[in-house]
Amino acid sequence: MRFFEPVEATAFVLRPSEPDAAVDCGFAPDAVAVGPEGEAVWGALAFEGAAVAAVRYWIAPERRGKHLAAAMLRAAAPVVFAAGANRIEARPPVRDQAAVRAALRAGFRPDGGVSRGAAWDGTEALTLGLLPGDGPGPTPRVLPDLPGGNLTDGVIALRPLAPDDYEEHLRHRSSPDVYAGAALPLPPSALEAREVCEWRAAVDWLRGRSALMVIDDGTGYQGTIGLYDVARVVGTGMIGYDLRASARGRGYATRAVELVKRWAFREVGLDRLWAGTDLHNTASQAVLRRAGFRLEGVERGGLPTLSGRRRDTLVWAVLSSD
Repeated sequence: MRFFEPVEATAFVLRPSEPDAAVDCGFAPDAVAVGPEGEAVWGALAFEGAAVAAVRYWIAPERRGKHLAAAMLRAAAPVVFAAGANRIEARPPVRDQAAVRAALRAGFRPDGGVSRGAAWDGTEALTLGLLPGDGPGPTPRVLPDLPGGNLTDGVIALRPLAPDDYEEHLRHRSSPDVYAGAALPLPPSALEAREVCEWRAAVDWLRGRSALMVIDDGTGYQGTIGLYDVARVVGTGMIGYDLRASARGRGYATRAVELVKRWAFREVGLDRLWAGTDLHNTASQAVLRRAGFRLEGVERGGLPTLSGRRRDTLVWAVLSSD
C-alpha cells in the first residue's frame, strides 16, 4: 500500500517512502514520518493486505517516548480506510509494551488475544484491531494504570509485577505454603513464572483481564495481590493475595486488600469485590474481615485438588456502598 499524498499532522508529515530511502527499521516502509525540516526520518509504517491491512510501525530511537507511533497510526488510518480497507490490524510483540500501548493510544482494540509466532519479529503477538468507526483513540481501558505508578499507604506500596521480579516471584510461588492456597495447588514452572513477569501480567492488565501487583514494604518483594476476573458490565472483580512467611503477621495483607479495594471502587469503577478462601484458612479469612468483606456462604466444590476431588471454599464480598 502506498500513500500518494502526504498527510500533515501537527508536528510531522507522513509521506510516501522513497524506493531507495535508507531507513534502519527492519522492514520496507510504505510511509515515513519526517519533522518540520523534512529531512530526518522520525518513524516508519508498512501495510500488508487489502480488506484487512496489517500494520507495522517503527520509531527512531531519539524520538521514542513522545507518543509518535500513536500519532502516525492515527494520521494514516483515514488514508488506509479510504483505500478500501475495512480493518487495520496491529500485531506487536507481547514483550514490546511500548508498541502495544501505542496501538491502544491510536484507538486499536485488543480483540484477538495472544497469538503464537504472529508478531512481526516472529514471537507471540497481541492482536489489536481498528475499524472505521472506532475513532482516533485512545481506547478506553478497563484497568487503568496505577496513579503515579503505584498504590501506597505509607507502609507498603503496590506496583505492577515486572521482569526484574522473576527470581523472587519464582521462589515465592514455589513455596509449598504459598501454592497450597492457589486455585490449582501446584508451583509454577520456571517458564510460566518468567512469562508472567516478562509479559503476561502486563498484557493481561492492558487487556483488562487482571491486575497483578507486588507487595513491597520498602525492602523489596514480599508477596503479590491481584484483581482478577474483572467484569465491568456487571461491576465485579475478584481479589487474591499471598505473602511470604517472613512478612506475615505485620498487617501487610490487610493493607494491600484495602489499597486494591479503594482503587477498584474509585478508579476502575467496580461495585462489588469478592474473594474465596479455603475453609481452614483462618488467617486469610481474618484479613478479609478486617478489610470489610462479609461472609456470604459456602461454594461447594469451588476449587480442584490434585486427587481429583473438589474442595469447598468460603465466599466473601464487599460492596462499594458498604
